[in-house]
Amino acid sequence: MNADVLILAAFHPELEPLRARLGDAMHAHVGGRDVVARVVGIGLSMAAAGAAMRLVEVSARAVVLVGTCGAYPGSGVEIGQVVAPSRVRLVSPAVVDRVAQFPDPMSVVSEAHGPSVDALRAAGACSGDLATTLAITIDDATAARLAHASGAAVEHLEAHGVASACAARGVPFAAALGVANVVGSRARDEWRAHHRAAAAAAAEVLLRAIDRLPA
Repeated sequence: MNADVLILAAFHPELEPLRARLGDAMHAHVGGRDVVARVVGIGLSMAAAGAAMRLVEVSARAVVLVGTCGAYPGSGVEIGQVVAPSRVRLVSPAVVDRVAQFPDPMSVVSEAHGPSVDALRAAGACSGDLATTLAITIDDATAARLAHASGAAVEHLEAHGVASACAARGVPFAAALGVANVVGSRARDEWRAHHRAAAAAAAEVLLRAIDRLPA
């Protein structure tokens, strides 16, 4: 299957706001683009494998990851906003605390596709780098350390896996992620309260930007 834009998300509720435009098959023409949407799975390893499988299934000109994320305290990004990151960085509290180390040959930073990021920001997304962690950060002090060490504004579990799969196949990658919580001790409760609205906001930004994405 060929598509202009492949939309990926961690799990089905994050694609649900697109159903009205893409139909039950999650495949339609939108804004002059042939668009397909698929789920990759929750967590870094599942998302990397899932994205690789989806990129074999769908030959796409561009990939956009949608869903929800958490904003680091002090980032200036608020619940309800949508972030289109320029850079995705793999981050580990153990590495930040210098009790572990990423090996030098390991790729830990991915750059998002500039024109796609510009299109998403023109459609209402804000800027800010993204940190991918292995697990959700639920400690306030750890959240502050990760934010300081990484320079990231938001945290998301799957972005680095998806970006790496795209890089391996030479497919432009970008993300539009709605902020559902502040990273830290309140993260889980806030996410439960806001994730549907945050996913809908991300989908709305993406749909506004779709005709400006690579074709």
